[in-house]
Order: sequence, then structure tokens, then C-alpha cells
Amino acid sequence: MNNLLRANFFRLKRDSIFWSCMFTVLVCSVGFMVLWCQENAERVDLMDLDAFYFRLSAAMGFFSAMFTCLFLSVEYGEGTIRNKLAVGHTRRAVYLSNFFTVFAASLCIAAVWLVGGLVGVPFLGFLTIGPAGMILCLAVIVGFMAAFSAIYTFIGMLNDRRTATVITISLWLVLVLVSNFFENALYEPEFSNPMVFVDGVRMVGEPIPNPYYIGGIQRAIYEFVVDFLPTGQSSLLQNIKLDHPVRMLLSSAGITAAFTLGGWKLFERKDLK
Repeated sequence: MNNLLRANFFRLKRDSIFWSCMFTVLVCSVGFMVLWCQENAERVDLMDLDAFYFRLSAAMGFFSAMFTCLFLSVEYGEGTIRNKLAVGHTRRAVYLSNFFTVFAASLCIAAVWLVGGLVGVPFLGFLTIGPAGMILCLAVIVGFMAAFSAIYTFIGMLNDRRTATVITISLWLVLVLVSNFFENALYEPEFSNPMVFVDGVRMVGEPIPNPYYIGGIQRAIYEFVVDFLPTGQSSLLQNIKLDHPVRMLLSSAGITAAFTLGGWKLFERKDLK
């Protein structure tokens, strides 16, 4: 598999799609950070870098999806997979080498995003979460990028290029919608304060129970779903709400292992026409 990885990384260094994704992420990271710094300068209550640094985390799954679709489509479109198998490489080695390549590329894209965000340091100072907090955030990023890579490789290696692109982007959108649904439900407060009028004056009334509040076992299930999904983890990271980091890391590891193991097993049986 080492030869396959070397060949993939050699191709990656010259891949225009990879460098286009890197450049786009860098421009977005720098551009949005400068915009947020300008908006923050106009606020009365100034915010620190922590409030903005991870805001683009939810978009990392999209960039990883786009790269994976276009990178793996060449494997089928140019007959690369059949050539690799013809010279004696096993299907398992081919599958795993592509997964590790996609994962490495996804980490590079994430690294460019984090480096671009450092332009906010001169305006907002350094992150206040400390070394331990930063290490935790980085671990979560590596975890959900690995999960994204495993899912996208699974789709890309088991479908033709056109079908894989549609399925991958559609799946990412569905995961975003599902995680947002559960996350928004968790934001509902337990009590609400209705507005009342007393002698024509608008005042805040006594707190009343919010019928949309999620509690008990249902709340625990909702929290688990958000922590489990890679889109949910990336969304929580935007505001550094990592209340269950161990569960998040274990979920990412489980998703990565399940899709990688299942993917290579199915790929070994796939009919390569």
C-alpha cells in the first residue's frame, strides 16, 4: 500500500482541484475573518477571537465533499483503479490508500482554514481558550474530518463519478439539516417571558413554561444525535460548545471505522466494469 500512497500523494501535489480547494478555503477564511473584525470594531461590547475563529467549521464538510468527489471520480473515469489492480495491488490496499489520501487532503484543507483565521490576531488578540482548549478543538476537527473522509470515500469508491457526486453533496446537505433540526430544538429555553401591557406600558410578564422545550430522555437523545453526527460536531465547534468531547471523539472514531471497514468489504465484491 506504500507505493499506492506515494503515487496518490504525488498526484495530489499536482492536482488542480486540491489546490483550488485550498485557495478557496484560504480566501474565505481570511476574508470572513477581516469582515468579522470590522463588524466587531463597531460593537459596544467587543468580542475576542474565540467568538469568530471556528465559525467556518461547518463548511469544512462541504469542501471535503467537493474534493473527494472530483478526486475519486478520476479513479473510475481514467481506468486508474483497474490499472492498479492489474499490476497486483489488492482491492483493500486500493480502498485504504484512497481513504488515507482523502483524509490527508481534508486535514490540509482544515489547516489552511485555521491558518487563514490567524489574521484576526492583530485585531482581537490570541485565543483565550488556552493550550488545552485548543488541543481539544483540534482533536474534534481531526475526528469529524476523518468521519467525513470515511463517508465520502465509501460513496466515491462504490459508485460511478456522476452518481457519487450527487449522493455525496446530497448526503452532506441532509446531515446538515438533520443536525440543525436537533440543535435548534435544544436551544429552546425552558421558560419564556411573554410581553404584557400594564396601563398601556409594555412590560415583561412572569415566566411561563415553554411548550417547545425539550427535556428528560428526549433531550439526552437529541444531544447524542448532535454529538454523533460530524455535521453536528462542526456546528457546535463554531461556538466552542464542546460539552461532551469524549462522546464526540468516540462517535467520529466509530463512524470512521464502520464506513472504512464496510467500504472495503463491499469494494472487494464490486464489479468493476
